Amino acid sequence: MVNVRKLVALDMAYNGARFILAEFAVGVAGPLALGLFIVLRSHSARGVLLGTYFLGLALDYVPLLLYSVAIARGGNARAEVAGELDQGRRAALRYFRWSLLLLVPFVFPAAALMQRRRPVSPKAEGRAVLEDRPPR
Repeated sequence: MVNVRKLVALDMAYNGARFILAEFAVGVAGPLALGLFIVLRSHSARGVLLGTYFLGLALDYVPLLLYSVAIARGGNARAEVAGELDQGRRAALRYFRWSLLLLVPFVFPAAALMQRRRPVSPKAEGRAVLEDRPPR
């Protein structure tokens, strides 16, 4: 499973804290507003299903936004992912693959909850993003 905090830290290290905070805030607010609008105005099961999908996408961005706020306050995004940044293109490719899971609702909230209950071991923490493989 993806280490959500490390994924956010990588994103912040590559793109900057301001941009990522704005991206994740829009990632919560945009699909939330669109999903509510579709659900409330829909007169079919398909419309409700589509609205629910957008609400799930908004929920996916909540842990990302919370972690980005915490990391931005600490100002330590690069320190958290120093090992991954040294690996350059390889880290970016794996990071991109995991980012595609944002299109699947509830993946990131589930991963964040699992990691809160079962912290990553100190030995594995430095490799968490790079050694995990996204599902095929």
